[in-house]
Parts: sequence; C-alpha cells; structure tokens
Amino acid sequence: MPRPTVPDRRGRILAAAHALMLDKGWPGTTVTDIAARAHIGKGAVYLEFPNKNAVLAAVLDDRMREMTAQVHRRVLTAPDLVDLPTVYRFGVEAMLADPLMCALYLGDQAVLGDHVRAVTDDRYRQRLGWLADYIDRLRDAGVIDPAVDPDTVVRVLSVFTLGLVHAPATFGATTSETLSATVALFADLVGRGLATDLPVDPHAARSAQLVLLQSLSTHLESLRDPT
Repeated sequence: MPRPTVPDRRGRILAAAHALMLDKGWPGTTVTDIAARAHIGKGAVYLEFPNKNAVLAAVLDDRMREMTAQVHRRVLTAPDLVDLPTVYRFGVEAMLADPLMCALYLGDQAVLGDHVRAVTDDRYRQRLGWLADYIDRLRDAGVIDPAVDPDTVVRVLSVFTLGLVHAPATFGATTSETLSATVALFADLVGRGLATDLPVDPHAARSAQLVLLQSLSTHLESLRDPT
C-alpha cells in the first residue's frame, strides 16, 4: 500500500531549510537535517528537489517573492507620486526586515555559504538590469534628470544598501526606527540629487514601477516552476 502524500511537502521543506539557515548556517545544514526539521523522510526531500542547492535557491526565491509582493502592495496603496527614492525605501525596509535577504545582500558565507558565486545563471545580474531599465523609464517620465546614467544610479543605491547592512558590525546594533530614518534620509537626498524641473508624468512613473515589479515576479515564478 503506497504511503500517503505529505500535505504541503514542498512548503514544509522550505520552512525547515529557512529555519536551519538562520539557526546553524547553510554550510552546516544537511538534507537529513532538513528532513528531520520538516518531519518527513530524507527521500521525500529528493522527490521535491534534485539536490541541496536547489532547496536553497527555492528558499531565497520565496523570500524575494515575498519582498516583491510587499513592495508591490505599498506602491499600489501609496497616495502620492511613487518615485525612485520611495521605491528604494520600500525595498530596503522589506530587505532589512528579512534576515535571510540581508545575508544574501551581504554575501554572508556563514549563513549562505558560496551560493551566490555558485549560481551559474544570470538571475542576480538580470535583476540589476531591470532596475537600470526602471530608472531609464523614470527619466522618460520626467522624475529623474535625463543626464544621469542609470547604471551609475544602480551602483550608488547598491553601495549604500551594502553599507547599511554592514553598519552594525562597525557602529553596533541599532533600532528599526533609526534604520528607517537613515534609509528615508538617503532616499530623500537621492531624490533631490536626481530631480529635474521637467514636467512629471505620475502615471508613467507608476507604470514604470509596476513593470519592474512584474518582471521580477514573473522571473521568480519561472524559477519556481521552470516548465
């Protein structure tokens, strides 16, 4: 008689792997550990994923999917013009609230090991490309100075984000309120520095944000189900 199917087996595996990454780090986690935490057999893990690295990639994609959904909700409900600094603030605040996403941005080997360097496709570089395209669309909408190079803006935002998540090691722990205030001030400075006197098209700006978020969402769904 065949064994009954485990309800939400994939979800249980991902939840277990997520917890273990934060508890003991991915390099020290085994498939046996994941199965035990999920209360399933080791073989059941391999029915869902071909190997341990596939589990990690799926966990990270799920966290990125949730972050994207959070930003999407905030864009849709924002009453005013949602410009680049606003979207950046939404994204950083969502990232700072997720320890695993912080580890991903930091390249924290204690948590994730060599995952980012081991990824052979272009998923991370592609996301930076979408951000540059989004900034280009904002230039067309009159939100950003047309003389600014989108790739330079992406690099500036990335450098600040990495510095922000590294800061506790230098300055010590801080509060969520202080982090939010820091991000808000930086976003405001970026907005002022990139501002233009051109007429702003708020509908085009919002459309640009939704295109960016939809591109990321579609990509993440394709990684979940490559067929």
